[in-house]
Amino acid sequence: MRTEISLAVLVLITPASARAEDWLLSAENAARAAVIPGEAAPGKPQEAWLAFSPAARTFVCDLPSSGWHPVEEESPVGTVVRVFGPEDPSGLIRATLSVRLIDQDSPGFLTVKRGVDAMRAPDKTTSRSATPVRSMRVPAGLARIFEVTETRRLPADEGPSTPLELHHYVAVLPQGGQSYFVMRLMTARADYLDFRDDFVRFLTSLRPLSAGGR
Repeated sequence: MRTEISLAVLVLITPASARAEDWLLSAENAARAAVIPGEAAPGKPQEAWLAFSPAARTFVCDLPSSGWHPVEEESPVGTVVRVFGPEDPSGLIRATLSVRLIDQDSPGFLTVKRGVDAMRAPDKTTSRSATPVRSMRVPAGLARIFEVTETRRLPADEGPSTPLELHHYVAVLPQGGQSYFVMRLMTARADYLDFRDDFVRFLTSLRPLSAGGR
């Protein structure tokens, strides 16, 4: 599928030697890079959702038929699919849905428990906090759901920056053996409730096509 957006980074389950927040930082960088200066934020799409599957054919899911733009890329930790949505009023990031399949061949592989612990780890420098993990039965299995909030200064590179409170919906979906999907929706904290239904629809529509492999 052709995309309309150039980009930079999804959820990164990092090696144990890396900082626990790196998966969040890289996701923020991707969402920020997708912002098009001067472009008006599209309205929340009301059209029907359409089926989407990445070239890697690891899953199929439903995506809004307009206003969201899927991108698939190879990163240092494997294939990642990001779906960039409406721009935040701050102009710093876009709402971003993302999904990655993790298995024992993934660089820096972590088990489900260690991966969840790393993603939920507190960080005083960003005031990161996480909700308790809860289970949610979806068609693809039993997902582990939690939320993360933190504050980042954006843009993160040199120059003037603005603190922005971010919110992450995260779902970890085991697929048998050591394989699992990580699905996430990142938005500005001020807007996150506007996209909650989108995340639930995305999560409940996902169907694995090659569980345990890429």
